[in-house]
Amino acid sequence: MLSFQTPDSEFGGIGIDPSTMSQLLVALMDRIECGVMACGPAGELYHANVAAQRELSDARVLRLSSGHVGCAGGCRETWTSALHGAAVRLRSSLISLSDGQQRLMVALMPVRIGDAGASAAVAMMGRRTVCSPLGLEMLANTHGLTCAERRVLSALIANCSAREIAQSHGVTVSTVRTQIQAVRDKLGVRSIDALLLRAAEVPPVTARH
Repeated sequence: MLSFQTPDSEFGGIGIDPSTMSQLLVALMDRIECGVMACGPAGELYHANVAAQRELSDARVLRLSSGHVGCAGGCRETWTSALHGAAVRLRSSLISLSDGQQRLMVALMPVRIGDAGASAAVAMMGRRTVCSPLGLEMLANTHGLTCAERRVLSALIANCSAREIAQSHGVTVSTVRTQIQAVRDKLGVRSIDALLLRAAEVPPVTARH
């Protein structure tokens, strides 16, 4: 596993040996829903958290081949240029990658490796949903949403309309609108847009794997 340089400060992990600290850092990264990985200038994969591994395995936009991360189709040049820019030129960038059907936003930032002055690129992948399933469950529990209200909130996060939710849940549109109002009241927001913004504020947590 790639070892990154950490600053000497009170946040450095007092009383934790380097091996344990490395394991802790990996465990922390794996609890983040967003895909995060470290790559070399030519796309060599140094490390990827669970979310990034899932993204690479799905091979929707970014994919892993022979230990290197590549990009599909016409966005290949965009990916390689931004990757080189972060790992070699130490430039941060935000890129939008697409294969025509799937799209992925990726932030690329330089990071130092050890004490030798070498650097790598950290790629942080954008979230594909406003709120993770675990985050949604935690939000619902915090505000006391009923099972029906949780389903409605989940559907709203998935960009479903009240009519589509009603058809999917086998209820009337008026029932769905009443449930939406109940969710808004419990979360203390005035609109569906504000409701989705509240959901987006939930930290990108993921279940233990």
